[in-house]
Amino acid sequence: MGDELLCSVADGVATVTLNRPAKRNALNRAVLEGLAGAFERLEGDPTVR
Repeated sequence: MGDELLCSVADGVATVTLNRPAKRNALNRAVLEGLAGAFERLEGDPTVR
């Protein structure tokens, strides 16, 4: 996925940012799969509320 998705956690809040400005942050299969994976990882992260 590279830098197309940026994830950060601060004070128990997770932020997932689309970073595809050249494509106007359009969703494609790779981005959707990356989002699903990010959400699964964040769901299991005890530091995220």
